[in-house]
Amino acid sequence: MPDDPKPLPALIVDDERLARENLQGLLAAYEEIVVIGEARNAAEARRMIADLRPGLVFLDIQMPGGSGFDLLEQLEFPPPIIFVTAFDEFAVRAFEVNALDYLLKPVEPARLARAIRRVGQRTTEPYGRAAPLHGTDRVFLDTGWQAVFLPVAEIAVIQAKGNYTQVIDVHGRSYLVRVPLHQWEKRLPVEDFVLLDRSLVINRCQITRYVLHTRRAELYLGAIAQPFLLGRQGLRRFKEQVLPYAGEKKP
Repeated sequence: MPDDPKPLPALIVDDERLARENLQGLLAAYEEIVVIGEARNAAEARRMIADLRPGLVFLDIQMPGGSGFDLLEQLEFPPPIIFVTAFDEFAVRAFEVNALDYLLKPVEPARLARAIRRVGQRTTEPYGRAAPLHGTDRVFLDTGWQAVFLPVAEIAVIQAKGNYTQVIDVHGRSYLVRVPLHQWEKRLPVEDFVLLDRSLVINRCQITRYVLHTRRAELYLGAIAQPFLLGRQGLRRFKEQVLPYAGEKKP
């Protein structure tokens, strides 16, 4: 019989004693989570994260001496975060830093249960590595004039534009964001997303049709009317990394 998985070590960071006790009591119902410490402010939390290396942090936002966001900026490799706060005005920024979830005080048991399920859906990564994105996650895209939450599964194509990338969803909507392509490569689910050349990543789950030629190819994704053109290198990688897994999809 395989050993039972070890519970995930968690740290609670909140300047309010009653809030820490309340969350500690709620978490006692989850065998998969073990609280290994409590911090009252960002300075204590920074030291405890370095010493204890928690796999999850329940983090308050507004605290004396530095906010939860201030703490994250001071950490080179922040662990997975669930924000717990009395204020909903920070929700957009919470998703911008890729928090797993955002809970409002007083924490409701049903809402906490959903957050714990999200934790369980994440691939376990060694401490110090950014957790990869999953198809059930949403990414925060800020173009400078609009901001959206886009499900990862609805991303069809990401194209490099210098230090920026053009993110195109399955409906053809386009978002230019200041995120280089190599950062997307590190976070996107490798079972779905494929780098076809130095400037193009596609979601092979969204391929609807393709047309192969001798030295190039035309690739259709989602409901996007215009094809994406592949040169010789892209065609080679398409044949190597996409066609063997295409299943019943045919040109």
